[in-house]
Amino acid sequence: MEILVLQSELGVLRGGGENFTRSLFTAFAERGHHVTAAFVADRQGRYPIPIPSSIKPIPIPGLWSRDLGQATLSSLGHRFPFRTGLKTKWDRLQEALSWRTIRLHDQRFKRKVERQFHRCWKSFDAIYVHGNVELASQVAQRRPTVLRLPGPVISDLEPLLRSVHAVCANGDALNRIRDFLGNDAIELPIGIDARLFTPGVSPVRSLLGWSDQDYVVGYVGRLTHLKGVDLLAVAFHEVSQTIPEARLLIVGSGKEENSLRAILQKEISENRVHIESDVNHEHLPQWYRAMDVLVMPSRYENFSNSVLEALACGISFLGSDVGGNKLLASLGGLLFEPGSVVSLVDSLRNGFKERFQLQVRGRSASQDLRNRYSWEKTAEHLESVIISRLGVSS
Repeated sequence: MEILVLQSELGVLRGGGENFTRSLFTAFAERGHHVTAAFVADRQGRYPIPIPSSIKPIPIPGLWSRDLGQATLSSLGHRFPFRTGLKTKWDRLQEALSWRTIRLHDQRFKRKVERQFHRCWKSFDAIYVHGNVELASQVAQRRPTVLRLPGPVISDLEPLLRSVHAVCANGDALNRIRDFLGNDAIELPIGIDARLFTPGVSPVRSLLGWSDQDYVVGYVGRLTHLKGVDLLAVAFHEVSQTIPEARLLIVGSGKEENSLRAILQKEISENRVHIESDVNHEHLPQWYRAMDVLVMPSRYENFSNSVLEALACGISFLGSDVGGNKLLASLGGLLFEPGSVVSLVDSLRNGFKERFQLQVRGRSASQDLRNRYSWEKTAEHLESVIISRLGVSS
C-alpha cells in the first residue's frame, strides 16, 4: 500500500515523536509498503535530520518555528528564584504560550499541506497524521486517515476526533483519550530496536575523562521547558556541592541549552557536566550505557522513548510523577514530585546512596522490556488497523 506520513518536525528534530515515526515506518516499509513523508524544511528545502532511505521525503519549505520566543522566556524565567510563587506563575505562563505557539505552527502546516497535496490525495491508500487533530480531520474527508496522538487532548475535540477513521495513542495519552472516546481510541504501542539497545560497555566515560567510580546522572531528549531540564540543572548544581563524584551527562539540543549552560557554568568548566548536542539514533546506546541513572524531569510526559531505551540498555531511571513515567516506574524506576527541585535533589542523593540497587533494577528490566516492545510488532499492528478500520487492501 501507498502511505503518506504528515509530521511537521520529522526532518528537523530528534524528539521522541519523530524517532517513533522514523522507526515505525522503516519497519512498515520492510513489510513491503511504500512510504512518503511530508515535513517542514527551511526556505531552500533543507532539513538537518536524515530521513530513512526507505521513506520518500517531501520537504515543505518556509519559515517555521514551533518554539518561537521560548529561549527568551526561559532566560527571563531564570531570573526568578526557584521555589517562589513568581517562578511558578511564570512557568505556567510559559507553558501556555508554548502550547499556543505550537498550535499556530500546526495550523500553518495544515494550510501548506492542503495546498501541496490538493491534486494528489488519491495517490495514497491511507494517510498517517502525527499529533495535528485539525489536519487529520481535514484529510479524513479525502482519504482513509490514521491519527496518532503523542499526548492527551481536551474532550472539546471529540467531534473532530470522531471524524477521523482511526485515532491511535499509547501510554498516558491513551488512558486519557479513552475517557471520552472509549475503545474507539486504539493502542499503537511504542517499539524498541532490541538489536541496538542492549546492555554493554561504553567508551563514553573514558572519552569524557570520567571514571567508573563517578556517579553519572543522564538525560536524553529535547532541551525544552516542558521537559523540565531547567529543574535538573538547578538540582544537579545543588547536589554537586555535597557529592564530588556526581557528573551530569546531557544528550540533546533545544531552546533551553543556553540557560542550562549559564546555570551549570562552574560545573561545565570543572568537567563535571557535559552537554552533547547532537547524537545519531544508532549511537545512543553507548551514551545510555555511560550512565548510572537516567533522569526524566518532565512537567508532562506521555510515554518516554528515552526511558524505554535506557531500560533496554539496563539503566534505571528517576522520573517525575506524571503521565507515562508512572506507568513505567514498575519496570525499573523511581518517582519524584513533578516540578519540585527539592524532591529531585532528594532523589538524586538517594540514587547515589542506592547505586547498586538501581543497577540491579535496570538489568532486570532490560530483557523483559526488549521482549515486550519491538518496531516490527508495532508496524504489524498499524498494518492491521489500516486494513480493518480503514478498509484498505494490503
